[in-house]
Amino acid sequence: MRKFLSIVALHGLLLCSTLVSAASQEAAEKISLGKKLLEQGKVEAAISEFQKATVIDPKYGAAQLNLGYAYERANLSDEAIDAYRKSIELEPRNFYARNNLGVLYVKKGMYDQAIAEFQDALKNEPGNAMALKNLETARKNKTVLQEREAVIARAEKEVEAKPSDPTPAYQLARVYATYGKKEQAIEWLGKAIGQGYKDIAYLKTDPAFANIREERDFQLLLLQR
Repeated sequence: MRKFLSIVALHGLLLCSTLVSAASQEAAEKISLGKKLLEQGKVEAAISEFQKATVIDPKYGAAQLNLGYAYERANLSDEAIDAYRKSIELEPRNFYARNNLGVLYVKKGMYDQAIAEFQDALKNEPGNAMALKNLETARKNKTVLQEREAVIARAEKEVEAKPSDPTPAYQLARVYATYGKKEQAIEWLGKAIGQGYKDIAYLKTDPAFANIREERDFQLLLLQR
């Protein structure tokens, strides 16, 4: 359900200004080396260089920016989020840090936070096509999530209203399975069968359970009948 969101590459964003302090110059050299290592696919080594840059000059926003990107390359989302936040603290108008932070928030399902970051990114670069696309996608995904939660809530209320009826329990299992919540789906399917659900022939072909039909726990439920 989530649409792909572009993550902008940070190549070429090594220096915020041509006039840098001695400490920042040394940090910039570390960033330059880290960039080369990233291009070579040596992500861990690049992270090490970017980390050194942040120690050399803690106020150098480009160091945190590139460190965040390297963490992303290493699939270290939490660390990347922390680095981007620090970059934004140092440079609140940094478009790239806000855009990339928003992308990571989307991946975590934190849509309100993502939307806020994309909006702030657009304040810094009005009309930026990538940020506009990301903002639109985040809003759509938030709507999808809200609709899904509403469907689940309705199914749960039906179960509460008829706690001994296997049909609402079965329907709740279908809803959970449809949204990829496998453990909950199997749990409620087990309850439905325990409460007397009998149409096992349909259960075996019900398309709602296509994504869990081969699961061991699902197969064990079928053996109970």
